[in-house]
Amino acid sequence: MSRPRVVTLLTDFGSRDAYVGVLKGVIASICPSARTIDVTHEIPRHDVVAGALVLFSAVPYFPRGTVHLAIVDPGVGSARAPVGVRTARAYFVGPDNGLLYPAATHMGIEAIVELRNPRYFLSPVSATFHGRDVFAPVAAHLAAGVPLHQFGPERRHLVPLPLPAARGLIPPSPARSRSPPAPCAPAPPPPPPPPTPPRPPPRRPP
Repeated sequence: MSRPRVVTLLTDFGSRDAYVGVLKGVIASICPSARTIDVTHEIPRHDVVAGALVLFSAVPYFPRGTVHLAIVDPGVGSARAPVGVRTARAYFVGPDNGLLYPAATHMGIEAIVELRNPRYFLSPVSATFHGRDVFAPVAAHLAAGVPLHQFGPERRHLVPLPLPAARGLIPPSPARSRSPPAPCAPAPPPPPPPPTPPRPPPRRPP
């Protein structure tokens, strides 16, 4: 896979506070050449399903080797694992809570690691802001060319997104959802002109 340079961001942080700017500052400090692109920061708070579906619909339109940083993390500070994923076309970084599962699976998972190597984290690591201290630094190091296996031990699978919650909600790619317009039906022929009334016979003089 070519060396990644684009880093996308998808979160439920909103845009009123400094959180998104802090993520971008961390990425720029570690990998100044990375180009950050906002997918959205308006995912409803803690709505993992909504975040997963938006991520799934967006990732096909980014260049090969993009690092997708996604954070919708109601379990921050709990036992849920932070993970990095390499697929056939892209990298994914985020919490292992189902958020990455649809997009990463669709892209063809090649490797998954649990993020455990503190060498690539900010220190100290906050219990409530893994986006700043774990996920953003790892995404930046991936963009700088650090191999995925450097970040921690391999995992066999991702936590799946509950299928009943997602079934039927993933939109098709816009490029595939457009069907060619139906051909126009030919206009009906104009009605025939009304018949010419017969002319009365000429009147004879008396």
